[in-house]
Amino acid sequence: MSDNWQASLKRWLEAGLVDTATAERIAAFETARGADAPQGRLTMIAFAFGGILLIAGVLLFVAAHWDSLSPGSRFALVIAMVAVFHASGAVAAAKSAGLSTTLHAVGTAALGAGIFLAGQIFNIQEHWPGALMLWAIGAAVGVWLLRQWPQVVWLALLAPAWLWGEWIEVQRQQWSWGDLTPAAVGLFVLACAYLMAKGPATTESWRRALAWLGAIALIPAAAAVAWGDTEIRFYDREAPAASGLALVVAWTLAIALPLAVAWYVRRREAVWILAALAWSLILAQVQSNSDAGELAMYALFAVGAVGVVLWGLRDRQRLAINVGVLSFALAVLGFYFDNLYDKFGRSLGLIGLGVLFIGGGWLLEKTRRRLVAHASGVSP
Repeated sequence: MSDNWQASLKRWLEAGLVDTATAERIAAFETARGADAPQGRLTMIAFAFGGILLIAGVLLFVAAHWDSLSPGSRFALVIAMVAVFHASGAVAAAKSAGLSTTLHAVGTAALGAGIFLAGQIFNIQEHWPGALMLWAIGAAVGVWLLRQWPQVVWLALLAPAWLWGEWIEVQRQQWSWGDLTPAAVGLFVLACAYLMAKGPATTESWRRALAWLGAIALIPAAAAVAWGDTEIRFYDREAPAASGLALVVAWTLAIALPLAVAWYVRRREAVWILAALAWSLILAQVQSNSDAGELAMYALFAVGAVGVVLWGLRDRQRLAINVGVLSFALAVLGFYFDNLYDKFGRSLGLIGLGVLFIGGGWLLEKTRRRLVAHASGVSP
């Protein structure tokens, strides 16, 4: 059974697929196996921190001895590094689901390192997004075989990273932040789709992980959309822009991929993602080189933050409410620094900033608590 067998068993019991006696026997059997005993937060933190240290230590060991190894030994070491972690995870599954999940997650991390190291061993022609693509395929296989939330997170991170890398490579000679607008819009809408993954009646761990990933990426992605037209060129300033076909493909993926993810996680409720798409497209067109443009930009930030809060209330999701309140606070703070701080002078500006932090922080926290209380029964 999957890691969240308790939630599945509860759902089957409520649907009448199993009776109470059968459900109790299934729960007793799985608990006796110890495969899916509930993990405390401290245990989860220990597993996560231990997994990070484990893969970091292995990679440092490999790097320290890399020059002294022959090409054959290097490749054997790369294969063994991936195989040992996944094999250990399979063995640990009978005793501890948390340990098994951690080892499989480390194995997928080792796969990425192995792909890049294999390219170095065989002097494969450089195209670094291709390595991300292979890594994402490996994570997708992990999702299909293991059905564990770290594999879902790996896939949710690697697939957009691969597409972002391909877009950079298409325009390598004229790369600028302005040329990254399609990727920034796609990333923002995808973050919104991830945030939608955890509905009011869902308890799957992979949905919760996706929601957290979306919450973390939402604000930086919105900032990338807002300043996506800034002219910061790192290569040839006179180089021609990307071809029309490349732009069509980029915008198609930027729109289609988040919509597909939103439909998968929420079905008909995915229609609400169109509001996020429209908001990001409007924000991408706002010019920040004038006072009116800056005012419109920060107004859009505030409107978007309110929209996230409303979604959290509708979905009874505390995480979305917190992200929305934080986004609104950052929008007000950014507007103050860009438009008011210099006009007040240094001393009055600092006084106003202090009042803003104390008074605004108190008001926002009071509002946040009231909103969270209204959305009763949510989990963080």
